[in-house]
Amino acid sequence: SLYNLFPLLAGPFSRWGEHFSRAAAMGFDWVFVNPIQQPGASRSLYSIADYFRINPALLDPQSAAPPEGQVRQMVAQARASGLKMMIDLVINHSAIDSQLTREHPEWFVREPDGRVANSFCQHNGEKVVWQDLAQLDHRHTRDPEGLYRYCLSVVEHLLALGFEGLRCDAAYQLPRNF
Repeated sequence: SLYNLFPLLAGPFSRWGEHFSRAAAMGFDWVFVNPIQQPGASRSLYSIADYFRINPALLDPQSAAPPEGQVRQMVAQARASGLKMMIDLVINHSAIDSQLTREHPEWFVREPDGRVANSFCQHNGEKVVWQDLAQLDHRHTRDPEGLYRYCLSVVEHLLALGFEGLRCDAAYQLPRNF
């Protein structure tokens, strides 16, 4: 069973131990966390600007450990409480202000005028557009292998930090073969 710990409400990683103790006492096996990576200008956790840097809002400035070390310490605390860690894997979009939109423009859906397309959904028959998100183009990119390898490196990075499970955000937007 999954316990969802929302990172911004939990505070710096160094304070997550109390949440792990509570989740374990309630009989949960896993702790699921929303993205912990560096967000873009909107500061939304789902608007990831850098997949390989940690959100500074979650770091303890008093800790001598580097950001990745703080994540590993947090994961070790969860394990010490008998819990496994799962994180949201956001590979259907990035922050509109991510370096990726400039370094790999071929990986993104484009509007007819050439601008990077924002991600959107349909809600009650209306199109809801997220202005802070850039929609990755897994279906029609000119560089499918490059995009795939980048996403794979994100997965490998999260696993190296100690996460044992992933939830793919908006998996329905990814091609089945991906």
